[in-house]
Amino acid sequence: MDELRHALLFNNTLDVWVALSNERNSEWRNLEEYNHFLDHLAKGGVKLDASVVCPPIKGFSEKPPKAFNIRLDDSTMEKIRQFGKK
Repeated sequence: MDELRHALLFNNTLDVWVALSNERNSEWRNLEEYNHFLDHLAKGGVKLDASVVCPPIKGFSEKPPKAFNIRLDDSTMEKIRQFGKK
């Protein structure tokens, strides 16, 4: 995820989800878990801007999931890394 952050200040949630899953060695193709991730971000106050272009990611699902643009500042990065931790 740090590579995404250094490349661009704003990234789409699909790319962030895949990067987070790779960091954790977990399956990123789980659409239900991705939707929980989006809920986690929204409940944490992360502004989710609708992505005009939803990049196709092979292997995710037949129908592309919703993607949003988010700003990867320190606060958002912390909220992303808190996902799934209790």
